[in-house]
Amino acid sequence: MKLQHFIAMILVFLLGAVSLIMGTLVLLGILEAGHVVLKGLLVYNIVLGALSLLVAYLIWNRSMSTSSSVLLLLLSHISVLIFLVLFTNHVAKESIRAMEIRAIIWVLVFLLIQWGSFKKSSLLTRSWRGMAVLLGASTIFLNSCKNNPNRQSSDSQSNPGQIQVEEVSPNVSVAHDAWSDEIQLDHGSKWLANIETTLGVSKMLTALNGFNGGSVSAYQALGDDLNELKNTIVKECTMTGPSHDNLHVWLHPLIEKIEALQNTDSEASGVQRVQDIEQHLNGYYEFFE
Repeated sequence: MKLQHFIAMILVFLLGAVSLIMGTLVLLGILEAGHVVLKGLLVYNIVLGALSLLVAYLIWNRSMSTSSSVLLLLLSHISVLIFLVLFTNHVAKESIRAMEIRAIIWVLVFLLIQWGSFKKSSLLTRSWRGMAVLLGASTIFLNSCKNNPNRQSSDSQSNPGQIQVEEVSPNVSVAHDAWSDEIQLDHGSKWLANIETTLGVSKMLTALNGFNGGSVSAYQALGDDLNELKNTIVKECTMTGPSHDNLHVWLHPLIEKIEALQNTDSEASGVQRVQDIEQHLNGYYEFFE
């Protein structure tokens, strides 16, 4: 076996094994992801993890279908990545970054598998150079879309102007917050949430009510406390179906706001983010009970 094929096989095997094992543990509730995970995306990662192991086997056996199999999985990951970045507003940035890493690894694997072709045809080499340029341009484009102010992101804490846009005055109805334009009621009634979720929201509000501020580090510590409560909500959530989907619509922006509070760099921004989080938490009771 050629060295480049051996390296490709190892990369594919490790990627497949990690995706399959970690995805299964999260799906079964054995492992906590620490962020909102879409079940459909989780299942996709598990299935593609299993297929990756199959591709590793094909590389090992020098199968004629190796190149087409690698290309198929590469295109699949790129397609899902584009969909997540451009058409889905409630995917955790950790999930997008993980998909970016998978896509990059599969590009590398494909280049390793096709290494012999590069030396046989200068025209093909120029074609792959063009593909590399296109991939680089696509990465820049996707990152610019991901950082677009119209898409909520935890990185927004570095942009004071964007924070000001996201800030919601306590006197303004929750309906003015962006997430409430997407969330739906259960045929006009509130969704029935599991008791652990409602209890977690109540504990967050209690933490906010007992907070006195005083320093930037105090606001950051409050963010850490809220993050722990959020992780408990995610871990203990038993909701399924439409109620679960609508909970994610409410929960994902909250996660970003908590992350922003954890990284606050001034008392003024800390006050704004605490008010925003409190407003967001109170909005929970308008859609869930």
